[in-house]
Amino acid sequence: MDASFFRCKQVLVVEDSAAVRASVKGMLQQMGFEAIHLSRDANDALTRCHDIPYDFILCDFNLGEGKDGYQLFETLKQQALMPPLCCFIIISAESQRQLVHGVIELQPDDYILKPFTFPILNERIIRAVKQKIALRKVYLSLFENNDKEAIKECDSVVSNKPEFAFQALRIKGELLLKTGQYQQAERFYKSVLTDKALPWARLGAAIAAFYLERWDDTELQLADLTQYDITKVEALDWLSHLMVKYGRYEAAQQTLYQAVLLSPQNIKRQRTLSNLNVIIGDKEAAARINGKLVAAARYSVEESAENYLNHARSLIDVAYSKNPLERTVILQNASQLLDSVGKRFADTGWQKAINVVRSRILAAKGQLIEARQPLLDNGVADKAEVMTIDSCMDAAKAYFELGDIHSSQFYIDKLASYLVNDDYLTETQKIMLKMEKIRHEELKATIKQISAEAADAYENGFFIQAVSLFCETFDHMPTNTIIALNILQTASKCDKLPVKYLRYCKQAIKLLKACVLEKSSKVKFQHYVAILCEHYPQLVVRTPRPKANS
Repeated sequence: MDASFFRCKQVLVVEDSAAVRASVKGMLQQMGFEAIHLSRDANDALTRCHDIPYDFILCDFNLGEGKDGYQLFETLKQQALMPPLCCFIIISAESQRQLVHGVIELQPDDYILKPFTFPILNERIIRAVKQKIALRKVYLSLFENNDKEAIKECDSVVSNKPEFAFQALRIKGELLLKTGQYQQAERFYKSVLTDKALPWARLGAAIAAFYLERWDDTELQLADLTQYDITKVEALDWLSHLMVKYGRYEAAQQTLYQAVLLSPQNIKRQRTLSNLNVIIGDKEAAARINGKLVAAARYSVEESAENYLNHARSLIDVAYSKNPLERTVILQNASQLLDSVGKRFADTGWQKAINVVRSRILAAKGQLIEARQPLLDNGVADKAEVMTIDSCMDAAKAYFELGDIHSSQFYIDKLASYLVNDDYLTETQKIMLKMEKIRHEELKATIKQISAEAADAYENGFFIQAVSLFCETFDHMPTNTIIALNILQTASKCDKLPVKYLRYCKQAIKLLKACVLEKSSKVKFQHYVAILCEHYPQLVVRTPRPKANS
């Protein structure tokens, strides 16, 4: 390729080593580049990309503190800061398997291993630009999100530029799957495979078969494709997804864990793995993954307050299974994560989600009445309010833990309307929703049965038995004012209340005093309390004396 071609092209070199920047600059000048821009880190590169539409970006994978090359490429793509025909080439001194698999998933235009010579750089740049030129109409259509036109242009490349046919065929297959044309995609991949058993075509055929629900064939294909570096991570992903379809959740978790080890920078995959750990009951593993996600996503396009909130949420889930001392430490860590959200993110739109997590922390500490306040601060549940899937799930849990089944059900119904995507992460979220629904139904059935028995005992004058049953219901719904009032009413009818039920009476009195009651309920409450305090002075709430002025 003539040097004059590169003379007018804009090229950006992103490299934290001054010596390597100088070396690469010299090679580019030798090729004919004149407009050569140099950046030492990703932030400077991003600033430059806002101002200049680069034709070539050569980026080191490891850029020191801040974003690495993977995260820079993600950001440039998400913010549409690269022209559709820009060639992005990763350069790195590392060849570890994690880096190799991460780069394969990233799909830059090329990858060059350091140290490299001028002939190698020259060859790779020319190869990348020739492909961009040959498939220029395909890339332009993709940039404009015109998938139909992109497929048409892929066919044109296959017919008119056979040397680039495989690249065009691969893009076409991915677009057929993306647009949900699964039968057509399967026929397409099979036609490609008649000429050559390409791993990516075999993977595409297996994915099409997965969506067409021919899972037995799919499993064999995917298992075989885990042998090839080019398809290993994606094959493990789909194999894990397939195991979920069969209900083999532990095997799915183990398989996806292998994919995460190979390519740990895929944040969505790690979230899916965290969900799988919750599904199989390993809440501590889910918490560890969410902790790693906070660090892994820090400089990526996935950086969000939700990562911190999810870590806090998973710590709360773990805390319930620990002894008091361990629980205190874990909940303190969860509180610190909430403090981090306020410091790191200026967006106040997360405040309601933060309040829900604070409520769950208080509930886990046993401060059930205090746990109501953050939820009250959020106001009445709003059907029109837009929430994240994780925040909606958390609200359902928070109200459930406080025994407010009605409000919890509201968020479960809301959550069901959000789970519309057809991907693996959403699949795991649907399973978690199903688990929450089962918990709800079981609790509703239990409460209904106990309440019926309690009402029957009360009607027949078996007041101590009725108190016992109402107290059992109160264990499930510790902030329910109706049950609290029922406990006090029934206890006031007992000739001699067993000591073990006085604790429930104290809790019921404390709850009702903290609530705004209707006039009729308030009158009943005061009446029952007066009777009980007369018989059981220990129930009298002492008002502390004011301190005398010195």
